[in-house]
Parts: sequence; C-alpha cells; structure tokens
Amino acid sequence: MKEQDKAILVEIVEPGKREISLDSFEEFRTLIQTLDLEIVAETTQIIKQPNYAFFIGKGKLNEIKQIVKLLEPKYVFINTTLTYLQLKNISTEIGVPCIDRAHLILMIFSMRAKTREGKLQIELSELKMRLPDIVHNEKFLDQQVGSELGLKGPGEKKIEVRRRFVERRIKVLEKKLLVIGKQRELRRKRRRKNNIPIIAIVGYTNSGKSMLLNRITLSKAYVENMLFSTLDTLVRKGSLNDDTEALFVDTIGFIRDFPHPLIYAFHSTLEEVLDAWIILHVVDVSVPDFREKIDSVGETLLELKASHIPRILIFNKTDKISDEKLLQYKNLFKEAVFISALNGEGINDLKDRIRKELSLLFIRHTILVPYTEQNILAMAYKETRVLERRDGEDGVYLTIEGFKGNMEKFKQFFVFP
Repeated sequence: MKEQDKAILVEIVEPGKREISLDSFEEFRTLIQTLDLEIVAETTQIIKQPNYAFFIGKGKLNEIKQIVKLLEPKYVFINTTLTYLQLKNISTEIGVPCIDRAHLILMIFSMRAKTREGKLQIELSELKMRLPDIVHNEKFLDQQVGSELGLKGPGEKKIEVRRRFVERRIKVLEKKLLVIGKQRELRRKRRRKNNIPIIAIVGYTNSGKSMLLNRITLSKAYVENMLFSTLDTLVRKGSLNDDTEALFVDTIGFIRDFPHPLIYAFHSTLEEVLDAWIILHVVDVSVPDFREKIDSVGETLLELKASHIPRILIFNKTDKISDEKLLQYKNLFKEAVFISALNGEGINDLKDRIRKELSLLFIRHTILVPYTEQNILAMAYKETRVLERRDGEDGVYLTIEGFKGNMEKFKQFFVFP
C-alpha cells in the first residue's frame, strides 16, 4: 500500500476574532484529506496585523520551518487567502510549497474535473488567480531579455513576456468556453420552450444533492461521500406523485469563501440555476454549522442574481440525527421539508411541496390570436397548455395555462374581462 504524502495545517484567527472557528477548521481538514494527504501537524496563528511579505509573523514562520524539517511534509496549507508574493515567500522560506485556501479548492477542482469544459474552467481560474500577482514570480523575471527576432532595441522584461502570454491564454480559454456556453444556451432554450418545469438543486458541497437527484428521478448519477464529488451539471427528468413531470438540474456544490475566479470560470455552468422555476436548497442537517452553510449558499445565489427565484429549504440526512433534534428543527424551521435522500424518508412530502409551489407559478389567460398570426398560434400550442379553443370572427380564442415566464410572450394578445 502506497504511503500517503504528509501535510501541515495552519489555521488563521483573523483580526478582530479571539478564537478559531472549529467548524471552519474541520472543513479545512476535510478539504486537505480530499487530496488523500495525511495531516501530521496542526498549528494556529492569531493575526493582529498581517505581515506584507509573509502574512504570518516571523515567530510562527520559524516554528513552521522547524516542523517542516522534523516531519518532512509535501505541503503546508494555510486556511486564509494569501497574495502570490506571500505564498512564494513562505514557500521559499520553509522549503516546501505553501498553499492557501483558494488554491487548495482549485487543486481539488483540478483533480475532480472530467469533462473538457471542466478542465478549461480550471485552467482559466488558475490563470485568473495568478495574473494579478505575476509580477512577483520567479527571481529571474526582473532580468532583461533581448528583443524578438534579433531586432535592435532595449528588449523587455521577462515579466512582461510572461504577462502577455498569460493574457493571451486567458483570451483563448474564454473563447473556447464561450463556444461551449453557446451550445449550453441552445439546450437551455429548448428546455424553456418545452414548458416543462425546471427545478435546480443547490447546496453546500457534500450535502446530498446528487443522491436527492437520484432518489427523485430514479437515475444513477455519480455519488460519493466527499467534497466536490462532481463538477458537471446533470439534468434528469422526474415525476411528482402524479402525471406532472419536471427537469431536475444538479449543480456544483458551494463552499465558504468560494474563490471569485472559480465563480467566474464556472459562471456558464452555474447559470443553469437562473432558468429554474424553483430552487431546492439542500442542507446537511447533521452538521453543527448548517446555519452558516445556509447563509453561504444564500450569498452565492445572491452573487449569481438568483435570489429572486422561489426556494424550498430541504434538510437532508435526517437519518443521522436524533428524534429530539429532528423535532426541535421542525419547530424552528416550519417552512422547511425534512428528508433522508439515503432511505427515501420525506421524498413524497417534498414532491407534494414542489407541486404546490409550481401551482403558484402557473397562470391562466385567454388570448385572441388573429388569423394572420398563425406562428403565435403554433407557439401557444407548443409552449403552453391549451385548455380551450374557440374560433371567432376576428381570430382564435385560446384559454392557455403555463409558467409565467412563457406566458409573457403572449401578453399583447391577452383578453381581459
């Protein structure tokens, strides 16, 4: 059996705080263990005034250096966000790579990415994170190099060559992702036209979203008990305790302090949420800090401009808590739905709740379509439910029902009593 690589963990207590957040620290441990690393030492640094060059103090830096000499880890992870200069300086000083929270998440995403789009998104994120600090790259970057093709001139700094290369590569990646994004948008348009309800499943990473998708749609999406087990958006069709069908969209898991370059790179993937009629916000009720995770997901939805979409709060993994706690939470969160995606408990209640919410989003109108507007007539039959038809002298009267987003297309034809 191959021996695990070692890692050292450094937890940071930010200015203004007196103690570490145990939940945040445990999550950081789990992130590191996701990379199949063995944590051999942990230490804490209380930051009063961040050091410009190293962020942490000289005393703590020397302590870490001694631990590295003693235990010979492969990496040192620091649970905060550092500049590239600080990462470089600490790594040089201690003799092993120093990795902050944002780059740790990027490492996990890189390991999980399976599709071409996912790999392009990861590379773009990495370049976006590195570009602002590329001026602090390797020591030789401040040396002058001769001008290209043997032309006379003072030459230019290698830093400028590197910066231009990175900027060009970013543009290439953005163009490739734009093409993939257009293909995704075409699929989304087809889904919207079908007038089939679209339900987005969102939540903190490892909250059980994919298992819920499998339970509702009877599909077999990849499920594993680890952070960011999948980075790809999955769309599956399922039924809701009657003949009502809906498309369920499983999205990438969220996390605290989600790096902005990752949000930017995965924006086209996360935009799937914006087409949703309803958002299912899945919460792992068995973890102590679930309230903070609810807030974290809410902040990400706000950043995606999706906070206006109706949301159902779902407390998952009720099989992992006591009956007393379950009763307590039900009294506190009266509008939430409590389920266990693992054993199916509460799934029928959830389906009923989704049907109830969908009924509020459907509206009914009578429209008058002139005989000269046959394309509108065809669109009404394709994108709404036609409940009644009557042919009159001035056109066709249709009583139609559909999602309010689709019904807006027929607004100019509405017949008001």
